[in-house]
Amino acid sequence: MRIIILTTILLFSLRGSAQNTAADNLLILELLQNQRYDEAAETLRKIYPEPISDTKILSRIGYSLRMAGKLSEAETYYLRILEQDPTEISSLFSMAGISQRKGNFVKAKEYYKQILASDSTNFSVYKQLSDMIESSEGLIYATTYLQKANSLNSSDGDIAYSYSKVLKDMKQFESAARVLNDAIKADSTNLILLRGKAELAYAMKDWNGVIDICSVIIRDGDRSPNIVKMLGEAYYSVRKYQQAIDILEGMEANDMKTESTLYFIAMSYKALKNYNKSVDYLNKTIKESISLNTAGYYAQIGDVLEKSQLTRKSLEAYQKSLFFDNKSLTLYTIATIYDQKLKQPKTALSYYKRYINSKPPAEQKAYIEYSTYRISQLSK
Repeated sequence: MRIIILTTILLFSLRGSAQNTAADNLLILELLQNQRYDEAAETLRKIYPEPISDTKILSRIGYSLRMAGKLSEAETYYLRILEQDPTEISSLFSMAGISQRKGNFVKAKEYYKQILASDSTNFSVYKQLSDMIESSEGLIYATTYLQKANSLNSSDGDIAYSYSKVLKDMKQFESAARVLNDAIKADSTNLILLRGKAELAYAMKDWNGVIDICSVIIRDGDRSPNIVKMLGEAYYSVRKYQQAIDILEGMEANDMKTESTLYFIAMSYKALKNYNKSVDYLNKTIKESISLNTAGYYAQIGDVLEKSQLTRKSLEAYQKSLFFDNKSLTLYTIATIYDQKLKQPKTALSYYKRYINSKPPAEQKAYIEYSTYRISQLSK
């Protein structure tokens, strides 16, 4: 719809030129409607050869090039407009947008500030600034622009949600609630705003509020992990342990488990005096809390220490690696250290056997053959 509107504006702006014809208009319309922006730009440049001073024509060529992804070329046309009128808002917006797409957020901010210099109540600018700064620097750094945008348009859901998050993180719960409620008055079915209310209730430990709001959100089709997790934890917090288990085990079944969800399942089973289940889930919690890379990190520490001739310390690191993951190659490494460096044949034999029993992959054929040979030698 936005493209159609812009296309219509483009055509009307061109009709005033004596050089333009109905056939040209139809051709440009067809190109733009089919998103053939590069061809549209070339057609416009053929119809309007240089030198071009008409800012409307410069703007249309710039627009076509920008939509075609030719950002540097588009910039040259917008800059020519700004040379004639440094306060031309549409071109400043376009230059800010191009700068954002090119990752030059500092430059984009300067263009937005130029717009504000002549239009200090431009909501769109504050919204663009807050979105850009939130994504590039972090939400907290967008606070000033979010506050201003919200004061100009309190019903905008995206702004209200982001601004309420800032206020929530600053423990300004009443202000955050007011921002969300004002926006919800304008759009009571906005799930983003309802999510914000659920997150605020969670931060305030208003567990019944969390249950009520999350239930509405889930009923309306949003079963995102964070919403389900908050609901499960809220049921636990109001001592509805079986409901908490049902919800959080559902997350586990759908591969959405986290350390936190497993912990609350364990605590719910504990409260219900199902101690076997509680221990099972506490063990799962411990496993989930450990990085999958921990064993590898300890193995790397062992390798570094071994290369540093710190043999005993390297063994300690390798043993820690085995605690997190019984990897066959780590077993082989320990076996060779005891065998070749420490000359402890009994311990080496034990680790060679553990290595073979771990069923190492076929690509470790050389290690398998060597271990088998050493087992036969050390067993004599």
